[in-house]
Amino acid sequence: MAVQDVVHFLQNIPPFDDLAPHVLDELCRDIQVYYASHGEVLQPKTELMLVRSGLFALHAEHQRLTHLQSGDFYGYQLLLTGLADPDRLVCEEDGLLYFFSQQRFDALRHQYKNFDLFFQRLFGRRLHLYQSSREQSTSTLKVADLLTRRVVAIAPEQSIQQAASLMTEQRVSCLLVEQQDELVGILTDRDLRSRVLAKNLPASTQVQQVMTKHPHKIELDRYAFEAMELMSQHNIHHLAVEDKNKAVGVLTTTDLIRSQQEHPVFLISHIHRQQTPDGLTDIQPQIRQLMLSLGQQKLPASEVSAILTSIMDALTHSWLRLAEMQLGPPPCVYSWLCFGSQARRDMLPSADQDNALLLEKEPTGPVADYFAALSEFVCQGLAQSGQALCSGLIMANQPKLRLSLKGWSARFAHFLQSPDPQALLDSSIFFDLRLVHGSKGLFNALQQDVLARAQGNELFSFHLAKNATERHPPLGFFKHFLLEQDGRQRKGLDIKKRGVSLVTDLVRVYALAHGISTVSTKERLAELEQLQAISRSQQQNLSGAYDVLASLRWQTQWQDLQRGHHLSNLLDPAQLNLLQRHQLKDAFAVISDEQQILRQRFCREY
Repeated sequence: MAVQDVVHFLQNIPPFDDLAPHVLDELCRDIQVYYASHGEVLQPKTELMLVRSGLFALHAEHQRLTHLQSGDFYGYQLLLTGLADPDRLVCEEDGLLYFFSQQRFDALRHQYKNFDLFFQRLFGRRLHLYQSSREQSTSTLKVADLLTRRVVAIAPEQSIQQAASLMTEQRVSCLLVEQQDELVGILTDRDLRSRVLAKNLPASTQVQQVMTKHPHKIELDRYAFEAMELMSQHNIHHLAVEDKNKAVGVLTTTDLIRSQQEHPVFLISHIHRQQTPDGLTDIQPQIRQLMLSLGQQKLPASEVSAILTSIMDALTHSWLRLAEMQLGPPPCVYSWLCFGSQARRDMLPSADQDNALLLEKEPTGPVADYFAALSEFVCQGLAQSGQALCSGLIMANQPKLRLSLKGWSARFAHFLQSPDPQALLDSSIFFDLRLVHGSKGLFNALQQDVLARAQGNELFSFHLAKNATERHPPLGFFKHFLLEQDGRQRKGLDIKKRGVSLVTDLVRVYALAHGISTVSTKERLAELEQLQAISRSQQQNLSGAYDVLASLRWQTQWQDLQRGHHLSNLLDPAQLNLLQRHQLKDAFAVISDEQQILRQRFCREY
C-alpha cells in the first residue's frame, strides 16, 4: 500500500481534510486495507470503515436502506455508542475498504472537536435514515417513552472523589448536580476524563469546579427527535429531562439509538456481550422497558412470548458461560433443560424459572459438587436478571433435578407407569421440555425415550386426560363469568389457570399419545391435524381460543407493567369491550366442548 496515495485520498474526504499532513501520514501507516468481492456480506467490526472504491448496499429488516460508495463511512455508530444496528452491508461491486482502529478513532475525536462533531452529526442523520424503516419511529416516540434512567444527583460542593464513587455504585455515566432541588449542572464520565484526569486535578476538587453549568434540558413530553437534534446540535451525549421544571432523569445517545433498533435484536446481542454478572443483572429494567414498548406497538401475544423466551434463553446461555468461566470446564457433558412456558415459548413477564440439568455422568463426588455450584450460580443469576425463582422449586439447583440420562429416564418411567396425583401434577410441567444449552445428543436420547414410553400408553393417557379435564372454564350455566379472588383482594378471571393452561393441558394429552416431539401448543395442534388425530375444525377452534386467551392475558400483564402493579393473571371482565367479552365466552365454550371430547376419547373405563 502506498501511504502517500492514501494520504492524498483522505485529504479530500471530510473530516480528514481538516487534519494536518503529519497527522494523516501517521494515521495512514496504521490503516488496514481490505478488498471486498461481489456478494460478500461484511461482518460488523469495532472499527471505522471508509469506502475507497466499489458499491455496498446497506440492508435492514429485509429492505435496502441506502448505498455506500467512495467516501462513505460505516461502523461509527458502534464506536460512538457501543451499540450496533441489526443491519447487513453487502458488496454489490468489488471494492477497496479502509479500516481505522477504535483507538485511533477515539484519539482523533478527543483531540479534534470538528472531527468528533462530524461523526456526531453523521450519527444523527443515520437515525433519521433508520426511522423511515421502522414501524414506530422517533417521529411518534416521546422522551417519556425512552427515559429509563432515574435521577442520580450530587451536590455541587461535594468532591469528584465522591462523584466517581457514586457513579460507580449506581452504575451510571453521569450525575445531575442539584442545589436545593434545582438543577445547576451535569457531570459526565467524559468530564472526569477531560477536566480532571487530563489536568491532574486532586480528588478533593469540588464538583462545581468541573461540572457543565447550565446544562441543556428537554421536557418529558417533547418528541424524541427533538432530543436527538438537540444532542447532535450541541455535540452532547447526555440530556437532562425535566417535568414541570423538576429534573426526572437523563436521556443518552444510547437511549436514542435503542429506540431506533429492533429492540429484541439489540437486547439479545447486548446480553451475549456481557462479561460480568453485573452486566447481566442490569438487564432487568431493559427487559421491562422492552415489554412496555412491545405493548405500545400492539404486537400479538405470540410474538411477545417468542421474543421474551429468546431473551431468557440468551440470559441462560450467558449465565452458564459466566459460571464455567468461574468454576472451570465442566467435568462431563451436560444439557440445560427448561420446562413449562419457556419450553413452549409462550412466556410472559410473570413467568418464573422451570429448569433442570441432564448429565452425562451420575451426579456423585466432584461431578455432583461442580453442577451443584453451577446450577446455584445460574438460577440465582437468572433471578437477578428478572426471571424469578420458582416457588415450587422446579429448578436445577435442587439435587432431584440434576440427574443422569438413566436417572431422568427412570423418573419419567415412574410418571408413566404409576400416574399418582403427584406424578400427574409433575407431568403437566416435565413433559413440556426443551434444550436451552449443551448437548443436543444427550437431550435427544432422553426425549426419544420419553416419547416412546408415552406413545400408545393408554393407562397414562387415561389419567392425564382425566387430570386435564378436572378444572373447567369460569363460565356459569347461564354463560355468565364466575369470578374468583386472589391473595391481593382482586377479583376477576384467572386467565392462565382457568383459560390458557386448560388448552395447553388438553393439547398435551393428544401430543403425548401420538408421539409428537414439539412442545409449542400451536405447533402441536398443527401436527395433530396433519396426523388426523384431531379434525380441522378442532384445530381451528382450539387455536382461536388459545390466541384470544393469550392476547387477553398479555393485555392484562402489560397494563400491570404500565401501572407499576404486581403482575397478575387475573382479568377483570368489566374492563373488556363487548367484542372481547363475546370472544372470551366463545373461547371458554370451545374449551368446555373440547374437554368433553377428550374425556370421551381417553377416559373410558378399563
